[in-house]
Parts: sequence; C-alpha cells; structure tokens
Amino acid sequence: IDDIYDVYGTLEELELFTNAVDRWDISAMEQLPYYMKLCFLVLVNSINEMALDALKEQEVDIINSLKKAWADICKSYLLEAKWLSTGYIPTVEEYIDNAWISMSVPVILVHAYHFIANAKTKDTLGSLEEYNNIIRCSSTILRLADDLGTSTDELKRGDVAKSIQCYM
Repeated sequence: IDDIYDVYGTLEELELFTNAVDRWDISAMEQLPYYMKLCFLVLVNSINEMALDALKEQEVDIINSLKKAWADICKSYLLEAKWLSTGYIPTVEEYIDNAWISMSVPVILVHAYHFIANAKTKDTLGSLEEYNNIIRCSSTILRLADDLGTSTDELKRGDVAKSIQCYM
C-alpha cells in the first residue's frame, strides 16, 4: 500500500483510496482505478478473514481495531503525499505527529498483538485503538532511526522531507 501512495497514485486517487479504507465499504471501490481496486479488495478481504478467524478461535471481535489501524496508516500516507505534492516541509513536530504512524509500527503491532497475545480484554483492545505511549514511542524511535538512513538520492528523486530536513 505504501507504494500506491509513494509511486503510483495521483493525489485525487489517493484521497479516494483513503476514503474507501476509512469507510471500509466495498461499494467505495467503484471510484478507484483498477490497480487500487485490487489492492483495496485484497486488504479488506484479508483483514475481514483475520477478524473472522479471531472471532471463531478466540471469541474476540478485533475488526474495529484492525480497520482503524489501516485507516490511520492510509491517512498518514495521504498527508505525506499532500506535503510532497505541495512542496510543504512540515515542522519537526508536525512530521513526528504523522511519521510515527507512517512507519507502519502501529499497524504491525496491532496485528501481532491480536495473534500472539492470549489475554484480551476490552481495556487492552481499547489501548491498542488509542495507541498508548509504548506504541507511539517505539514507533517514533524506529522512525527516527530509519530517517538517519535516508539517502540524498531519495530526497533528490522527490521523497517527502525526513525529520532532519524538517528540523533544519
């Protein structure tokens, strides 16, 4: 999905895709170009299947936290695409507020938690949906470490500004 936002999609297409993921509505894919329809349908079917497995095997409903995690990451990618298309360089605070989500750590951890952890309560499910500090801080650390490896070639070809450029 990251490549849809970074490489293939126009801003208008990305807004439609993000809206479709946020709504989690198959009928929303009618407005999408073919390659996005495929991606959207695979995403929705995969996540719905995971949620069904969790409901059957663990008797816990995880669909809302999975949908939220995917909607959040798509919104984060969309914001980066908007910054790139307008040439906007965010403040370091704006960058970090978005980048910890775009690093994909929250969506990965939400999936991992649901399929590794045995004890699930409404409180733990709620804390996943709110992204408590352990998720936010670990993701921020990984994002900043990843930014250190960003090459000047990536920036020259038009990648979104990273934390160092936002700080300068």
